[in-house]
Amino acid sequence: MLKFALAFAVALAPALAVTAHAQTPPTSDAKAAARAERKTQGSAAARAFQPGEGNPKPAAAPKTTSGERAAARQARKPEGAVAAREFKPGEGSPEPTAKAKVLRAERSAARKERTADMAKANKAGQLPVFGEGDPGKK
Repeated sequence: MLKFALAFAVALAPALAVTAHAQTPPTSDAKAAARAERKTQGSAAARAFQPGEGNPKPAAAPKTTSGERAAARQARKPEGAVAAREFKPGEGSPEPTAKAKVLRAERSAARKERTADMAKANKAGQLPVFGEGDPGKK
């Protein structure tokens, strides 16, 4: 079997070598001609209008002077300021509702009452025990 494979490889090698040498690389003149043709096609494609690219030649509009632009800005300015100040639905309330002020003494008294209630419940064994001291843990 090995002799057969060796003989087949020897017979096939010249055929592969001939096909590899048959492919000649293009000459520099052929490359230059192909490059020139691609360049002309590309420049023509760049100048041609493609649908979806927008208007290739927009209509000419008269130029405005800087004074006209400034006058137009001044005319729009008061309307924009009013629009910025007024409430627009969907933006949320521009002025959030103020929370009732609670005095420091009232907060302190409420906190002391809560801690005293928790201490009483803890001493009475009414609070559940979690962690390592939990009797339900095994």
